Amino acid sequence: MRSAELVRALRGEGLAQEELARRAGIARETLSRWESGAQHPSLESLDRVAAAAGVRLEVRIVPVERKLVELAREQLDLDPAERLQVLLGDSWPACRDGLRAAVAVGEPGVLVGPVAAALVGAPQRPGEGRVDLLVAPEDLERVAERLFQADAHPDGFELAPGGEERRERWHAGRGQLTVRSVAAGVEDVTGLHARARPVMLNQRQNHVGIVRVPPVEDLANIAERSPWSEDAIYRAGLRAVLASGRYSSRKPAEQHLQLA
Repeated sequence: MRSAELVRALRGEGLAQEELARRAGIARETLSRWESGAQHPSLESLDRVAAAAGVRLEVRIVPVERKLVELAREQLDLDPAERLQVLLGDSWPACRDGLRAAVAVGEPGVLVGPVAAALVGAPQRPGEGRVDLLVAPEDLERVAERLFQADAHPDGFELAPGGEERRERWHAGRGQLTVRSVAAGVEDVTGLHARARPVMLNQRQNHVGIVRVPPVEDLANIAERSPWSEDAIYRAGLRAVLASGRYSSRKPAEQHLQLA
């Protein structure tokens, strides 16, 4: 459960936001930001809010499921594109089209979401293989131009619950991708881009190209705070990758340039 969900659950005890904030000794505006997910309270603050609501907050350390760790290790034995092929089956060609559009975007784009999680080893199926790109706000126009040049076509937009995040939908061949400039847990898109690693995707003789994917820790942080429901699916998978003993964020970026 994310902190915003927990705060909303505590409010579900029947207290008005203003009254709960008063009892907890915090500003109502602060509680509102926690409840919307715009900010994230410390564990001590959550404990204080829980006490103000008349309940007790218990924290448990739960080991990652062993079977999930084994599945993550199996995925890490494969090359990145093979990971997507195994998980997507017949949906892989559409995902490949979406990835080609992401390759056409080039330097400004960083992959996030279910496909990015699968590329780094999370063993959950990434939906139907929609590709999600995160770009800096100042790059949105340039990214749109490159997508048009890649024969991709816009298909409206969607808002996350609470309206904090917006992503634009695009069609590229049989594939789909989204573009957004805001992601929960990311204060500096440029900094995330600097930490991202290049991943080369080849499908035998059918070259896809190079995409940039953030480290597992960053993807897990985004997933934990994401307002998009599909991101909850692979959170445990990313934790399993970290627990697998097969992943290190300290490797030089060159070692993460993989051939599939």
